[in-house]
Amino acid sequence: MRLIEEIKENYNTVSIIGLAKNAGKTVTLNYLIEESFENNINIGITSTGRDGETTDVVTNTEKPMIFVEEGMIIATAASRLKISDAKLEILETTSCHTPMGEIIICKIKGSGSVQLAGPVNLKDTAIICSKLKSYGAELVIIDGAVDRRAASSPLISDACILSTGAVLSRDINKVVEKTAHAIKCYSLKEIEDIKLRDIVKKVETTALINKDYEVYVPEIKTSINSGKIIRNYIDENTRYILIRGAFTSSLAKELSDSKNFKNIKIIIENGTKIFIDPYIFNNLLKKGMKLEVVKKINVAAITVNPVSPYGYTFESSKLINEIKKSTKYDKVIDVLSGGE
Repeated sequence: MRLIEEIKENYNTVSIIGLAKNAGKTVTLNYLIEESFENNINIGITSTGRDGETTDVVTNTEKPMIFVEEGMIIATAASRLKISDAKLEILETTSCHTPMGEIIICKIKGSGSVQLAGPVNLKDTAIICSKLKSYGAELVIIDGAVDRRAASSPLISDACILSTGAVLSRDINKVVEKTAHAIKCYSLKEIEDIKLRDIVKKVETTALINKDYEVYVPEIKTSINSGKIIRNYIDENTRYILIRGAFTSSLAKELSDSKNFKNIKIIIENGTKIFIDPYIFNNLLKKGMKLEVVKKINVAAITVNPVSPYGYTFESSKLINEIKKSTKYDKVIDVLSGGE
């Protein structure tokens, strides 16, 4: 079964997340577009950033364009329409605005290249995905910006495709390590305690929960720089710490200094909220850190780009095999070499 068929069979919305710029995210998107056209699957496409330009505006390196086929539906900012050379039929002007203009829903009437600049927040992204489906998209693909991993949030997409590659490091072992770390974060177990799950649904801020399921909300504006404050409220009865927002290295290390650290489970919203270096993360796990998520993230596939724009290349089969070995994940694909 082709990747696009497998995705459509299991999910309604999938996001493509790059672990770095030039990790092959746009190549993966074009691969899925081509596969969907060949398999008569009508797709809808949007983005959480800007994509489809010929030169990366940050790294000044050449980028592949996004090529769409007749019948597909896209959502992009108004200012991007005149840059696209595909023939477009405007279906709807939405009330979702971005710095590049209002998001417009279009149907592709003639194949060609397009630029995507989509919604900038989760709420608007969810609205746009719903609209794409209402116009007949059997599967919606979200092209996630590298600095907006929230596109893979289970709040808006059913699964994600993780794009990784040589650009992450000249050391293949570092590439494998960073990829395995991302998979580990995305695959964390959901809350097992049913009573705790019900409580978490009602608590919208960072909080401590004791063995009797009593909730205490510390007086902090954000949890990011408040690890020491939160730690001061931990005692022998504390069983859970719910973190709303980013779970950073400094926050994790400050919490780990509590003498009751091994008795506590840290609850985060999902794996996209983890911003911890792999080395620090693994050390904290050895120290006794226990993590659960409100909602886990499904990873539909890992795509690899063995070529770096900085002039070095890995052997594709070696990179794929090492990632499979490290992640215990079988769906690892080099789309440039033809996919499966």
